[in-house]
Amino acid sequence: PWMRFYNPKDGPIGPHPCQMWEADFANHENRNKWENVKGFIEKEHGSLSVLMHPHSMDGDYADHTRNAFWAGKVLDLRIGGWNSGERGGAL
Repeated sequence: PWMRFYNPKDGPIGPHPCQMWEADFANHENRNKWENVKGFIEKEHGSLSVLMHPHSMDGDYADHTRNAFWAGKVLDLRIGGWNSGERGGAL
């Protein structure tokens, strides 16, 4: 499959402030499906807040902020201690 789905998380984890579940594009070759998935999420998110973000070389801060797409209510992420100038590295 070109997407992987993970078990729901019962509470906040990492930068995510509330319960969540995660899906990803399985591998880099599927990155071209971003617009298709984004369109589906825009149409079907209902009352949910949905954050889509890439895993780019810009780093985690950029991927959760300027590279991110939100459908529904934008939530305040727990990224206060993150380095906004970081490129390509982890937190």
